[in-house]
Amino acid sequence: MQTHTDNRRTIYDWAEGNFKSAKALIVHEPINIGDHYHNNKVEEFLLISGEFLELQLGNETEFNVKAPHKVVIPKGLYHRFVCTKGSILLGVATELFDENDEIKQLL
Repeated sequence: MQTHTDNRRTIYDWAEGNFKSAKALIVHEPINIGDHYHNNKVEEFLLISGEFLELQLGNETEFNVKAPHKVVIPKGLYHRFVCTKGSILLGVATELFDENDEIKQLL
């Protein structure tokens, strides 16, 4: 991730790839986000405001990870986020949403 800051703004250049979708999540209450893995898509997320109370990638879990923080999720990697209320999370994916490609159990 590259960051540029001047007196007007901060720019995070954080995603590289052939993405088909982009999303912004504004967290209204701490809930599980993700809690699955994908066989067919790669995702990248940038927490631009707030904090991951829990950030689980595969069998590894981090706690209290503050923004800004980038997360790259390759195909097949289980992921789950719990963010603080008011957190803002941006995401891009190589494929569009497919409910059949959200496998809920941890590998």
